[in-house]
Amino acid sequence: MGAVDVGGDKPAGKKKGLRRPKRRVAIRIDMTPMVDIAFLLLIFYMVSTIFSEPQAMEINLPPSKAELPTGESKVLVLRIDAKNRIFWNTGKDDPQSIELTAVPKLLEDKVREVPGLVTLVKINKGARYSRMVEVLDRIEIVEYRLKQAQVRAKEKGLLPKDEPEFSYVFSLGPWTRLDTKTIAKVTGEAETEEGTTTP
Repeated sequence: MGAVDVGGDKPAGKKKGLRRPKRRVAIRIDMTPMVDIAFLLLIFYMVSTIFSEPQAMEINLPPSKAELPTGESKVLVLRIDAKNRIFWNTGKDDPQSIELTAVPKLLEDKVREVPGLVTLVKINKGARYSRMVEVLDRIEIVEYRLKQAQVRAKEKGLLPKDEPEFSYVFSLGPWTRLDTKTIAKVTGEAETEEGTTTP
């Protein structure tokens, strides 16, 4: 591990008084065992450490061939245009602009108003990806709130115990040229070739 080198006496020289010169001790530390231990610890932590998985948003999607027939009046369409603005409409009504913070209340009101409501989210390719995540987060918040309300209603005896658990039905749809025309008509902007609108 370590070695101690004991140096010899100093060469004889002039003596000053009666004081005898002190013996000097040279210390040499062998670092090899410490390096071995450091590498063993490094290898141990590399082998035993669990690396964090990349975080991804979990979306429960239905089977690819699943069809859910529903009336047009029971479909709420949320559109996100290239400028990250959000518009909503049901049936053949004209789209209305809405702020992101107001989306949960709108969805909750519509779910209570229209039984079996299906929400269709359409996003322009020029919109930010984070905008889609924000909208889907609001949908999850609404689903959580309505599930909790259902549980409380069952506990109070307002709903039968065997009623199936509430699940928010929504889907992601492709943005089409018709969506661009619809938004351009509402906003009074002219559509461009890329499918966006300009003032």
